[in-house]
Amino acid sequence: MFRISRACRRNVTVVRVEGRLDGDGAEELEKECIEATGALELDLSALLTADEVGLALLRSLRDSGAALSGASRFLQLLIEGASGTRSGGRRAR
Repeated sequence: MFRISRACRRNVTVVRVEGRLDGDGAEELEKECIEATGALELDLSALLTADEVGLALLRSLRDSGAALSGASRFLQLLIEGASGTRSGGRRAR
């Protein structure tokens, strides 16, 4: 199951992502984010996992200024995986 919902709070567009983010879902998510106005926040509190395409999109959105919120520690590690570092600049083991 995969679902995206969008809400606007003040000048922030919050896009909630639920389920498993794969290539098809990443395409849908990217379209939603392109249509967003104002600042962008991705609520990942209900996202279970993501494949490499989904993770690449999340990294790209984050690097473009989107705020990622609510991600589980598991998802945080997957998203950070490409850099190989944790917060504090220490190498992941």
